[in-house]
Amino acid sequence: MKPADRMRLTGGFTVVGVALAVTEIEGFIISAILHALSYAVSPVLFGAFGAVTTILVGGWVRLDAEQAFKWADRHGFLVRDEDTSRVIAVRQNCPKPWLVALHLQLHPELMGLA
Repeated sequence: MKPADRMRLTGGFTVVGVALAVTEIEGFIISAILHALSYAVSPVLFGAFGAVTTILVGGWVRLDAEQAFKWADRHGFLVRDEDTSRVIAVRQNCPKPWLVALHLQLHPELMGLA
């Protein structure tokens, strides 16, 4: 497997992992509240809620990563190769560095790996 494909796959798994974790926490909280109120919800409805939530959170994380990357690029937190303009590193004092790194994982062509 090519390094770019491996990196893109790692980024995709990270997005799915975050989305599933958020959905599980949300589901646990909602289920605890509904149980405390003695309110029963159909498992099919609860499963549909979880599926939709996972998809929405995954899209939100990808969008947030893209916005963090654009902000870091505009404000000089990315170290670029002068000749090719590819990203070499993210500065240590960058706010939200994990989102910038996630965007780079999802788009390895920005680092010249494609």
